[in-house]
Amino acid sequence: MTEANVAVEVEVDPATAFDLFTRDIAAWWRADRSLWGETEGELRFENGALMQGDTEVGRVSTWEPGPRLAFSYGPPGVDPAERTDVEVRFEAVRGGTRVVVRHGGWEKANWAGLLAGFARHSLERMLLARLGDFLDAIAEGNVEFFERNLTDEAMLIFPGEGNTYTKAQCVAAMVDHPVYHKYELTDPHIVHIGESTAVLTHRATVMHEQHERPMSVAVSTVLVHRDGEWRLALHQWTQ
Repeated sequence: MTEANVAVEVEVDPATAFDLFTRDIAAWWRADRSLWGETEGELRFENGALMQGDTEVGRVSTWEPGPRLAFSYGPPGVDPAERTDVEVRFEAVRGGTRVVVRHGGWEKANWAGLLAGFARHSLERMLLARLGDFLDAIAEGNVEFFERNLTDEAMLIFPGEGNTYTKAQCVAAMVDHPVYHKYELTDPHIVHIGESTAVLTHRATVMHEQHERPMSVAVSTVLVHRDGEWRLALHQWTQ
């Protein structure tokens, strides 16, 4: 029997990888095509079933958040007894998770392409969460976090005259930086430049105790992957 075996490594822990694989399946699985090459609706896991649009295309047999997921899969209209079996394992490795897919009875697997999409989606979710780490560090007054996670040549640019900071100036400013009471992020976009650089842009509505009213800004952030971590190299607000 033909069997597809494909693996990819992502920079999130197994529980998060499982959540992204299942909850966000419509975001990384191509919505315009199933593994069977047919045009259908978005996929989702719902009440023990794998749904594509309004049609059941599989049933979950194992749901173990973190280590393992197993489900049947077949095109709409096929007899459930003729569906093929998919097993997904989420194995902890250094720096993240190895996601391993085994799809039995499958001759023309496109799992390599699908898992590439999953890896990209996982990276984007992780990078957005990375921005949250910086906000948490401000709230906690964690100066050491900024010392570790800004590149030596980092620049931070904010609206107004004299609001450009080097790494040293930023770290010094973090000692008594006010906590944000409001930081609403919308319309995020990520542009990958090679494997080690990513540009994140989003709109944000921000406010802390020194603001008289909420400020709306466009935010651009450049993160680079160095020594096993994504570190901030450039951060700019534009009104």
